[in-house]
Amino acid sequence: MDVVKLGKKIREERKKLFLKQGDISGDEFSKGYISLIEKGKINPSLKALDFIANKLNKPLVYFLDDDYKEKAELMEEIGMYKKVLKLVIESRKALDSGNYNDAIMLYEKALECKVDDFTLNIISFYLGRTYVKIENYKSALDLFKKCLPYFAESSSYEILVEIYYNLGLCYGNLQNFTTSLTYYLKAIDEFEKSSIINYELKCRILYSIGTLYNKMGELIKSRDYYLNCLNYATKTNTVNYIAKCNNGLGLVSYKLKEYKDALKYIRKSLVISKALNIKSDIANEYNYLGFVYTDLKKYDIAKKYFFYSYAIYKDLSDKVGMAYNLTELGRIEFYTENYDKALEYINASMNIVKELNEEEEMGRLYILLGSIHLKLKDFDSSMSELTKSVEILKRLGLKRDLSDAYKALGNLYIDIGKPDLASENFNKSIELLCDYYK
Repeated sequence: MDVVKLGKKIREERKKLFLKQGDISGDEFSKGYISLIEKGKINPSLKALDFIANKLNKPLVYFLDDDYKEKAELMEEIGMYKKVLKLVIESRKALDSGNYNDAIMLYEKALECKVDDFTLNIISFYLGRTYVKIENYKSALDLFKKCLPYFAESSSYEILVEIYYNLGLCYGNLQNFTTSLTYYLKAIDEFEKSSIINYELKCRILYSIGTLYNKMGELIKSRDYYLNCLNYATKTNTVNYIAKCNNGLGLVSYKLKEYKDALKYIRKSLVISKALNIKSDIANEYNYLGFVYTDLKKYDIAKKYFFYSYAIYKDLSDKVGMAYNLTELGRIEFYTENYDKALEYINASMNIVKELNEEEEMGRLYILLGSIHLKLKDFDSSMSELTKSVEILKRLGLKRDLSDAYKALGNLYIDIGKPDLASENFNKSIELLCDYYK
């Protein structure tokens, strides 16, 4: 122990007992010797320290060990950790039962306890993941950012990778795709630099990057990540991601108009999803099959798959999935010139996405609404809706959909006799489309 700290500790214990320096010097040591020890001027011998410890009713180790704790203090600390452990166990039970609000309350109680930094930060991490489950992404972000520096400094790689992944997930759901991608890439970079063995985690990150690139219109990069994930999932037998990657590759192939490949990948995914009975994935794959058959103008087959998908999503109480299928059913009615029916489906979808604040789908719906009202010669409504779609899709950076919005605006300007503005919007549409498919 540092002599200054030792001297200070002896002085503090002496004063607690209302003793003077002479009271603890005894016959063997002088008052001046004790004074020098307390001032940190000299380092006492083991014999002297043992003598002083006895006078102060303390074990010798109390003065030798900086981390020494009195029995009462130690029992209090053990009691606190037992309390935290109990709260965390109860939180996990609440999570497993789907009682997320109870889990949050219990984690917050645990954070009020006076324990070490690692325990507090790991609880913050668990609480952040719970907020993700209830889709409170802003609260989750605050917690992940709070505990990120600790785990970065302590080199707790697997938790650090999970935090980066969850930051990417939160930003993606808050429609901040650029920041989301940054954190996903950090997650895979940290994973590759470490010696983590967690097949599911690596697949989850690779798949999420592929999905984000897909959403952003970077189709070739998206395909590369899906293929990377598929190869890794196949090698490690991570079956659910084999299905997911085939699903993602099916969607990318559809967007690239490679319909034969699209059907091949989606059907492979569907077989696995049915075998595993993952209803949400089955619904998603039916939805994608509907996309492909819509493009192939086999509308009756497409509608069948969209209805299948809608029914499963409804059974799962998945409003987003329900809205997506209503959108596509409306699109088919638009293509077949059943405009009243198209508006019925599109407005039903719009009501859901507005409730959920799903801006991405909102942007696409405004394109459809604007195009339908253009066919009905309601130019004012068409202009308002298409302008809204451009504002939303431009802000989100969704190139493919933004190209469709500019094309629809071009058609509107043709119909109202403004060829210059029509040409300007068609050119914007073509530029985005070229950038999207490059």
